[in-house]
Amino acid sequence: RIVERVLLEQAPLRVLELGTYCGYGTVLLAQGLPPGARLYTIEGDLRHAAVAEKVIRLAGFSEQMVELIVGPSEEVIPRLREKHGLMNANLVFMDHWKRCYLRDLQLLESHQLLAEGATILADNVLFPGAPHFLQYAKTCGKYHCKVHRARLEY
Repeated sequence: RIVERVLLEQAPLRVLELGTYCGYGTVLLAQGLPPGARLYTIEGDLRHAAVAEKVIRLAGFSEQMVELIVGPSEEVIPRLREKHGLMNANLVFMDHWKRCYLRDLQLLESHQLLAEGATILADNVLFPGAPHFLQYAKTCGKYHCKVHRARLEY
């Protein structure tokens, strides 16, 4: 519901998802996007990406609307602009390895891939937890940080 609300309120045109897994969340994100929007989703595991590709295409989303990029986020993020045409993202949804959240946020910052006023949604920062990411987001002065409590799904 949090993601749905953000999509409805902000109508982002360029969305980056870190952690595609089987593509379920990707499809939900894509369904909430306004016309003309583009979703870039990064998955590091080839087997997960193969399943996700099928799920995304069976859901009716073309490669022009949803681009699945396979590779480790730390290698893909620096190439997003040149190789994939992502100038900057209005919304970033982090749902990959929690230990990578801070590194990847800082990579997005250093490569100037965050649009002014971009929203960063990071899943499971309290449990299993991403304490360094959360500390940075709260104290670096670049972000207005809000923690949303949600029900435990594990």
